[in-house]
Amino acid sequence: MANGFQRAIYNFANAVPLAIMTALAWYLEFKTWNIPIILLGVAVAVTVLFAVCFYFGKNNCPVKSINVSKIISKDSWLVAYVIAYVLPFAYMVMSDYHIVSVMVVGIMLVLVIIPAIMALPNILLFFAGYHFYEIETESTGVGDYILISKRQRIRNKADVKTVIRVFEKLLIDTKGGK
Repeated sequence: MANGFQRAIYNFANAVPLAIMTALAWYLEFKTWNIPIILLGVAVAVTVLFAVCFYFGKNNCPVKSINVSKIISKDSWLVAYVIAYVLPFAYMVMSDYHIVSVMVVGIMLVLVIIPAIMALPNILLFFAGYHFYEIETESTGVGDYILISKRQRIRNKADVKTVIRVFEKLLIDTKGGK
């Protein structure tokens, strides 16, 4: 199972498109490279760390058998992410920003995200061809597991037999494929 650092990287990776769009908007509006270089550097670092952590977890976490009682596609969440989150805020670059305020918001996000026992679909995995499903298991009756799969459409709950448990609510489909 992944540790707190890997969980934080998984969650921070969702902000990579926002950082890239903000860097682009900043450059187009202010014609300076300082902030865009920092944002792009952080985006690249988080993306590389995310890829390393994801593939390490995918190859080293134990496989377990499950009995799925319900499966629902969660790919629509990612479309809503792009429309509702990235596009409107990407072009709202503030000319007056206070570094302390930015740091306080960042620290608050870290304090909330790291201990949170939530698993959200990850936009970078979606761009890499993965799909997301919410599943409920027969043994626990818990219905908020997120299943990551390379398979485009899983409609039959019996198709999911074994998974890799990354953290509490995040599972990776071992079958893969299309």
